[in-house]
Amino acid sequence: MKTIKSKILYSETIEIKKSKFICHAVQVNSKEELDQFIKDFSANDARHNCYAYKIGSNTIFGGYNDDGEPKGTAGKPIFNVIEKNDLTNICILVTRYFGGIKLGAGPLTRAYTSSAASIVKKADFEDIKQINNLSIYFKINNIKEIESFLNKNNIEIINKKFEDTKCIFDLNASKNQIEDIIHLLN
Repeated sequence: MKTIKSKILYSETIEIKKSKFICHAVQVNSKEELDQFIKDFSANDARHNCYAYKIGSNTIFGGYNDDGEPKGTAGKPIFNVIEKNDLTNICILVTRYFGGIKLGAGPLTRAYTSSAASIVKKADFEDIKQINNLSIYFKINNIKEIESFLNKNNIEIINKKFEDTKCIFDLNASKNQIEDIIHLLN
């Protein structure tokens, strides 16, 4: 899975049959951030502010809103772009200023899809690493080797405990790092 790098706001405008579609995309990491983004970037003078979002990597939630457009012609196509590109922690908002020409369901769906796809092409993304918590146990005489390995591989030590001749380290590590740790301990 990928997400937009940092908190950069991306914007893109396309025009189709005199209707203007202004698209914004941003990284959101919580429902509160999503709500604030929608509040801040929805245009009160526009006919429609349609959006889709997806948040999370382990437990994922997402949704979309057609904001008065015919059902399934705005929010769902935006959401499909998010899904197709394996994105998360993102909200894409497309504001439509009506140009006086009705587009119909097919062209409307294509307009929202094109708008969302163009912002995805423009944005910079980074992979999301899934971090797992784990505890490792080892003999105290191996502490220098273990600490050196953890530091060299940028594995976060959350807590250290010492009991008689053994150590217990609580760590944050990615799946690949866990495999390396297991290999080291064996």
